[in-house]
Amino acid sequence: MEIQTDFQSSKYEQTLINIIRKLPPERILQVVDFAQFLELQIVQKSSDDWLNEEKNETKESFQANEKKWDELLDKPEAKRVMRKMAYEALEDSRAGRTTDIAITEDGRLTPE
Repeated sequence: MEIQTDFQSSKYEQTLINIIRKLPPERILQVVDFAQFLELQIVQKSSDDWLNEEKNETKESFQANEKKWDELLDKPEAKRVMRKMAYEALEDSRAGRTTDIAITEDGRLTPE
């Protein structure tokens, strides 16, 4: 009896994997580029939604949200987590495990 888990690939994921395995490298890059384009559309839409919602906020509710964030980030645990993330990023940079990012003319992010 097989137990299904959340980690099992969906039918679509498996189909995509099977297709990619048959493609030459330059075509795989095109598939990845297109997938990133689709992902960017989703991210931009949710960003636009957030910005539109924020425009409708009153000054008071905006200030209340700012205060909540300030209180959250002032907690010792948040400071520890942020400090740890900063040290990890610095360590990765010093070890050469990071890549500089440039913005292309069409607004995409690309490794330098």
